[in-house]
Amino acid sequence: MDKDKVIFFDCYQTLLDVQLPKSDEDEGRGWEEFVRLLGQNHGIKIGADEFVALVEKRKADFYSSHNKLIQHHNLRTLVADVLEKDVQYPLKEDEILWLIYEYRKIERGYVHLYPKIASTLALLANEYTLAIASYTQSCFTQFELRELEIEKYFSHFVYSSDVVFRKESPEFYRECLRLVQKSPESCLMVGDNYREDIVIPASLGIHTIWIKNPAARYKNPDPIVEVRYSLDLADFDKLPQIIGQIF
Repeated sequence: MDKDKVIFFDCYQTLLDVQLPKSDEDEGRGWEEFVRLLGQNHGIKIGADEFVALVEKRKADFYSSHNKLIQHHNLRTLVADVLEKDVQYPLKEDEILWLIYEYRKIERGYVHLYPKIASTLALLANEYTLAIASYTQSCFTQFELRELEIEKYFSHFVYSSDVVFRKESPEFYRECLRLVQKSPESCLMVGDNYREDIVIPASLGIHTIWIKNPAARYKNPDPIVEVRYSLDLADFDKLPQIIGQIF
C-alpha cells in the first residue's frame, strides 16, 4: 500500500462512456426541462430560448477576459448569475445544481461505465490515492460519478470548470499537483487523450499511462514520441500491473 502515490484519472472515454456526437435536439429538450422545473418549483416564467440566450451572454462576457483555448467557464456560476442578476430570482446552490443535472441527463444522452472499471478502481483505491482530473463541468461529472457508484473511490476531484484552466494548459496539472500537495514524480495520469492526458502532464514530470480507446481515435494523432506505458481500454483490468511497474 502506498497512499503517498496519487493516480489521476480522466473521466470521459477513459472511465465513462457518453453519447457522441451530442444532439442539438437533446440539448434543446434539456433546457426545456430546466425552465419547466423553474416554473413548476419557483414560479419563474421564462422560455428556454430566452434563458439560453442569457447564459450565452454571460459566457461571452467571461471569455472577453479569458483565453477560450486554454481556459474554461463554469456553467453553475453562469446559471447562478443569470438567475440572480437577470431573472432577479436567486436560488440556493444545491437547487441550481439539481436543475442543471436535470438538464444534463437529457442533454448527454446515455452515460455508463466501461467494462472492468469499477472492479479495477476498487482494487487500486486500496493501494493508492485516486483522483479525478477532467475537462468537464463539475456540476455534470460529480453527479455522474455518484450515479454510477464510483465517486467513493476518489479522494480528490479536479475539474476544468472549477480551476478555470482546460487540460490543454499545463496550469491545469499544476493545479492538480497543488491540490494533492505531491511532487510530479509521485503522481500518475491515466487518460485516453494523447496530448491532454499524456504529453502535457509528462512535460511537468508526471508519470502517464495512455488508455487506447477506439472511440477516441478521432482526437488522437499518431504519437510524435513513443509512449512508454499504454493499455487498450478492453484490458483495463491490467492497469494495476502497469502501475506496479511505475511505482
